[in-house]
Amino acid sequence: IKNLANNAEMEYTIVSEKEANMKEKRISVESPIAKGLLGKKVGEIAEVKVPSGTIKFEVVNISR
Repeated sequence: IKNLANNAEMEYTIVSEKEANMKEKRISVESPIAKGLLGKKVGEIAEVKVPSGTIKFEVVNISR
């Protein structure tokens, strides 16, 4: 994903709550970012609500 505010690109794997580990870039399916990304396609914009406001992410790539 790409953060549209600062153009930073990040890669995450969406996993179950038990498997989540930020050091390994594995985020919980229950996290705000994962919830905002689920169902999105490459090129779509996800607006994710976080405690500090709303962040817009562009989906750059999806892999399994």
